[in-house]
Formats: sequence, C-alpha cells, structure tokens
Amino acid sequence: MFKNMALGHKCGEKEYETIAPRLRMRLFEAQRRCIEQGVPLLILVCGVDGSGRGSVVNLLSEWMDSKFMHSHVFWMPSDEESERPEEWRYWRHMPGAGRTGVFFGGWYGRVLRPFACGDMTEEAFTESLRHWQAMEESLADSGMAIVKLWLHLDKDTHAHRLKKRRKQKQFLHFTPYDKKSAEHYDSLVDAASRAITMTDRAYAPWVIVDAQDANYRNLAVVRAVVDTVDRTIAAREARKARLAAEQTEGADGGSEVVLPASEGRISSLETVDLSVSIKREAYHKELDELQRQLRILTYQAYRKGISSTLVFEGWDAAGKGGSIRRLQQGIDARISQTIPIGAPSSEELAHHYLWRFWRHIPRAGFVTIYDRSWYGRVLVERVEKLTPREDWSRAYAEINLFEQQIMGEHNVLLKFWLHISPEEQLRRFKERETVIWKNYKITPDDWRNREKWADYLCAADEMFLRTSTQYAPWHIVPAEDKKVARLTVLRTYRDALVEALERKPDKKHD
Repeated sequence: MFKNMALGHKCGEKEYETIAPRLRMRLFEAQRRCIEQGVPLLILVCGVDGSGRGSVVNLLSEWMDSKFMHSHVFWMPSDEESERPEEWRYWRHMPGAGRTGVFFGGWYGRVLRPFACGDMTEEAFTESLRHWQAMEESLADSGMAIVKLWLHLDKDTHAHRLKKRRKQKQFLHFTPYDKKSAEHYDSLVDAASRAITMTDRAYAPWVIVDAQDANYRNLAVVRAVVDTVDRTIAAREARKARLAAEQTEGADGGSEVVLPASEGRISSLETVDLSVSIKREAYHKELDELQRQLRILTYQAYRKGISSTLVFEGWDAAGKGGSIRRLQQGIDARISQTIPIGAPSSEELAHHYLWRFWRHIPRAGFVTIYDRSWYGRVLVERVEKLTPREDWSRAYAEINLFEQQIMGEHNVLLKFWLHISPEEQLRRFKERETVIWKNYKITPDDWRNREKWADYLCAADEMFLRTSTQYAPWHIVPAEDKKVARLTVLRTYRDALVEALERKPDKKHD
C-alpha cells in the first residue's frame, strides 16, 4: 500500500499563512454544525513514530472550541481499566452529541504495535481488527462522524527523525511498545497496511496523510476532518428525509406493518409451564441454602477476578424486583450493585444507546444486576415506535457483540426473562391498586403496556431468536409462583458460578 504512495509534499510558509486561516474557519464552522445538529465527532490520530501525532492533536485543540472537545491518550491500562473489558476504556470517553473526542492512537495503538513487535499472533490481530471494525460500524450507524488518520513517513525520513530525537533525548515512552515499534519500521508499516485494508469502510474511511512537511500535514488533517463532517451531516439529513417519507407513506397505509401478525404462530413463551409451584416451608429452606452458597461462591469469584452481569427482563409485575432482592441477600453488598433502567436521561440520549450500560460494567470480581437493560432497544422502543425499524433491527447484532465483549474468557453473563400469564398480571395489578404499600408499583403506563401484550410477545419472541447465543442464552423463568421464580434465578446463578470457577485457573484478585 505505502510503497506506491507519492510522498514528500510540501507547503511553503507564505502559502500556509494564506490557506491556514481560511481552513481554520472551515474547521470551526464544521464543529459548530456538529454542535447545532447534535453530531458526535471522533478523531483517531495514528501513525508512525516521529510523524507529528502529538502536534496534530495540539493543533486540533488550538483550532477547535475546547469547550466541546476532549483529547485522550490511552497509555498502559490503569487498574480500573485492566479489570474490565478492553472496550470499556474507550466507551467511557466516547463523545456525546455535539462533542468532539480526539483519541491519540485509539484502539489501533493497542493492536498495531504489539503485532509489529511480534507479541500478538496473526489470528489475534485479525480477530481484533474485525472486532473494532464492527464497533466502528455501530458507532457510525448511530450518527457519529469518524475520522481515522494515519500519518505516514518514508523509511529514510523516519530513520532521520529517530536519530535526531535520540540525540536530543526527546523520547517519551508511555507503553513498552513505544520504543520497540519505533525500531521496527517495516513491521509497523506492514501491520498498518493490513489494518487499513481490513477496516477501511465508507462509514469510517482511513485518510493517509503525508507527514513529512508539517504545514502540508496540518492542512491535510483539517481538510479530512471537515470533509468527514460534511459527509456525515449530508447522510444524516438524507436519512431524516427518507424516514419522514416512510412515515408519510405509513400514514397513508402504504408501508409495511412494523410488527408481524401473530395469528397461527405459537410463541416460545406460550410453551412455558406456569403451573409449577413450591410449598412455603420448602421454599424458605432452599432459599437459605442457596443464599449461603452464593455468599461463598461470589467471594471465590471475587478472589479469582470473575465478574458477573445479571440481566432481568419480563412482564410488568412478573416479580423482577423480588427476585433481585433475594439474589442480593446472598451477595456481599460491597462487591455488588443493582442498576435500575428507566427512560434515558438527556446525557444518555446524547450518546450511543449502549454507552449508559458500558458505564456500569463490573470490575473483575464484582457483580452488576440490571433491572431492565439494553433489550429495551428491541422491546419498548420497538413496540412504542420510539426508534426507527432500521435501528432496532440492527441492534440484535450490536447486542450480541456487546455481550461477547463483556463476558471475555471467564466472566458470567446471565439473562433472565420472568414470565407470567395475562391473567396473573391482571390479578397483581389489581392487588397493587388496593394494597397501600404497593400503590407506587402501578402506573398508567403499566395498564397501557398491558393493552399491547400481543405486540410485546411478538417482540420478545424475535429477541429470544436473535440474541439467545451459545455464550449468552436466555433463561425463561416461570414466575406465576414468585417463590419458584426466585429459586430458579438463584440456582441458575449458583450453577454458572461453579462452572466459571472451574474454568478459570487459580489467581488471587488483588
């Protein structure tokens, strides 16, 4: 790839002084458009050592409104970062609507240099690139403008600058690979060429910048950012027009029905045996034993650094809260948290819909329980038509990737759907209206959602079909008898912990 590039472009000082002010205004205007239209802008600055990556980051910070941008350098992972999936350190800094994030190296820095230095296998390298490419696609589909810059130098220029920096003692090595990769020019360039080929997409294209001359490099970088913003905003406006047209057609009866008809189809939930029950005495005896076992197992998981993520979905009044409380009674409160999920806040709406869930991913050894979850994207947002069809239909693959990431090699992820009949739900609704201490649990939305039972049933069926994977299957729990549901949840978690502890080698979690 790089062998056929014409390098050595220059921009004289007089020409630069003429062009730079105009281009700076174009960059400032592009940022203003992002702010006004709520477009998040992500800029990844990559390249060979000595190509001026730091200077480019400084230039962007100087030429753009710093109130709306943040630069991030991803050095060696902190303890907090190393105890979570690698993606967490990037997701937590993703720019929101109207904000700009500049990532020095970004996720490519964590792949290219280890591979170039021989510390990553080709299989791991390829898998990692596919992974990041899928994440970039998800971010771009959510409306993010993504600029990927590779600042390049030929081998002779690189060697000359390397020698000069050594002489002047200008090296700053923030990771073990900074110095090693600088001395492996051919390997690094080969790795970059392969990465660019694999991850160059229309929604997140690579821009290769001739970085030999600083003036030429700076202008090329700014043009790339401006062009990406223009392209992203044009695509966003075209999408809005298309969705508006589809909505108009739907009002006229010409569009496809969002939810398929359910006549003649047996739901997977309708096959669940809801008649199972247990006597109260036997329930309390087994509950005490399961909670005792969980206290021991979760502490062992903490010592081994095995995290647990538990997801609770199901019908209103199915008993999610009660099951979570009994579960929490068997886990040390110092290593667990429950995250109730409701309507997203304005800050959450300004980000990719998975961002708010990434924020609460547990550290190694800790437990996070989600009362409702990211599945709202394909349930309530689908049924209530809060999200366009193309967005929620794309979410199945995004969710599968997300769950694969948070599980890693040894972590636990359990997804529970608590199932009850419409008749039992009605009984519980009426009870909540008549019992004083349960009044707060019933709202007009509960009654309104009940009227759409068939639609939610259809959405849940497709959710099970598309997201019940081998590594993260759904557990459909009969909850007509709350005692049965609670024991089923605790048993399932106990068994998952036992299996995870057997899989992971002994290693004390400090």
